[in-house]
Amino acid sequence: MYLSLGQAAKEAGVAKSTISKALSSGKLSYREKNPEGYKIDPAELFRVYPRTTKTSAEDTAENDWQQGHSGAETIPYSAKFEIQLAGLKSLIAEKDRRISDLETDRAQLREDRHRLTENWQDERVRLLKLLEDQTGTLKLLTDERSKLVAEVQRTFWQRVFGRKPAVAA
Repeated sequence: MYLSLGQAAKEAGVAKSTISKALSSGKLSYREKNPEGYKIDPAELFRVYPRTTKTSAEDTAENDWQQGHSGAETIPYSAKFEIQLAGLKSLIAEKDRRISDLETDRAQLREDRHRLTENWQDERVRLLKLLEDQTGTLKLLTDERSKLVAEVQRTFWQRVFGRKPAVAA
């Protein structure tokens, strides 16, 4: 009897990708590869990956009844799954509650960000208007004639002889 890739991984206690890499590198040989997959000889598999010993938990998985922790009390196998299912449902409910809390927090943060952005933009407009007013006041208080002299272009001869242009009054 030959093992498939998944069966070999389960028997060796490793991932399918580990078995696949061993097959492609030549570390582990196989009988044949067909459209259904690899056919791996168990002896070859256990040569490369020693057989993992089965624990008592795996042995009881084959049985329909399992002993409880006290030893004298027995719990049906399906009851164990019902208990696990109830635990998982409570975990899912807790996760859903946390997700809804996080979504609420996220919505609140978005509102805060939006409000802060609007406040920032209003403050920016206010400061720009104040800056324009201050600039206008400064222009009224400063002498603009010096700028006019600097703006008047010197002629070629004035530049050659280093003369300043005449100021128009």
